[in-house]
Amino acid sequence: MNLRQSFNHSKASPARTAVRGAALLPQCDGSVQWLPDAWLAWQDGRLCEVRAATADDRLVTQTATLYLPGLIDLHCHWPQSHVRGQFGGALLPWLREAIWPAEAAFADPQVAEERAKTFLNEILRAGTVGGLFFGPPNVQASALLLALAPPSFFDGPALMMRHAPAELLTPVAQMLAEMEELPADITKRLAVTPRFAPNVDADGLRACAEAMAKHGWPAQSHVSENLDEIKWVAELFPLAKSYLDVYAEAGLLGPHTVLAHGVHLGPKDWELLAQTGTWLAHCPTSNQALGSGRMPLEQAKAHGVRWVLATDVGAGPLLSQLDCMGALLQVHQGHCSVNACEALAHASAIPGEFLAQFDPDLKGLGQLAIGAPAHIIGVPRPAGDDAESVLQELLQTPRNLLESLPTQVFYAGHALLT
Repeated sequence: MNLRQSFNHSKASPARTAVRGAALLPQCDGSVQWLPDAWLAWQDGRLCEVRAATADDRLVTQTATLYLPGLIDLHCHWPQSHVRGQFGGALLPWLREAIWPAEAAFADPQVAEERAKTFLNEILRAGTVGGLFFGPPNVQASALLLALAPPSFFDGPALMMRHAPAELLTPVAQMLAEMEELPADITKRLAVTPRFAPNVDADGLRACAEAMAKHGWPAQSHVSENLDEIKWVAELFPLAKSYLDVYAEAGLLGPHTVLAHGVHLGPKDWELLAQTGTWLAHCPTSNQALGSGRMPLEQAKAHGVRWVLATDVGAGPLLSQLDCMGALLQVHQGHCSVNACEALAHASAIPGEFLAQFDPDLKGLGQLAIGAPAHIIGVPRPAGDDAESVLQELLQTPRNLLESLPTQVFYAGHALLT
């Protein structure tokens, strides 16, 4: 079944619909409630019943299915999806030799449309029902993706004005003006996206902050992913106290901003993230692929920094947030206390809370709760009698099966995959 065709044919299931099976209910505090025999019902695209099943619930036979809320990815480069996992090496050579040439092709509207459709089919198939994406450095390509995507997906064209191939460079003011001219149903899901500090000068970063404040847009970028990158930023911004301070001086930090990686932040940086309420996207599979190092999750926890799990495709090899959940446990073993329940919450309810800031209709995104959007995935039920053991078993799924693991995907109550 073509997921995009199915979504376009029906935005919501008008009739009351229910499923019965085991369910995991992640919360925004990082905990997960376990219902071994759950009854989930929805109508008009929203959950209206979330409870333990009773003897009277005979309409739907209990199945060997485990239900989770649809997953949320707050850092993913959709124009890199077709080359994900194909390149290695350190960050800066990887960008120059592989990624920037690949993204140049998106100036062709036909290429952009074909790859946007493929990407949306694949990410929905993997069980991700909401996200914050980096587009190519082309406003029209981002507009095209958002016109095709469900309303829980946000995107911003990568803003690049220097230190990259000429065909990718555009003045920031021009790009922001083009974004403002898009139709209202597109502009409300745009994000201010300076690619990273080396691609945008101080004036351009300040213009990004002004656009963010003017339109209420989220902002996204990268920070302290790679040691060579950090050295380059220090050369380009000699007055800055740190890489993170470059964004702070521009006015880009705050609760509407997601910065990816943070592998090599200093003590003052962690304090600044916490003080400003800035979100950090932790990308363990990408950090492994590019040899960037281990993000010190214990520092994020100790300082109360809000963090989410993200794929960072195409450095990350899979669109599956389940893959990131498994990598999280593996990478931090022996370094930081983190469990499978936390992993699920940071890939669902918690990033959903970030996106709900920008659209009241997204309240409850990433949760199985009454009134939440009926975005649900079903996977084969693992063994286990509590949330942690069930999730641990689920994350033992071989990596090559994770992207196709969901056997049911519902978006706003409409079955995208059965």
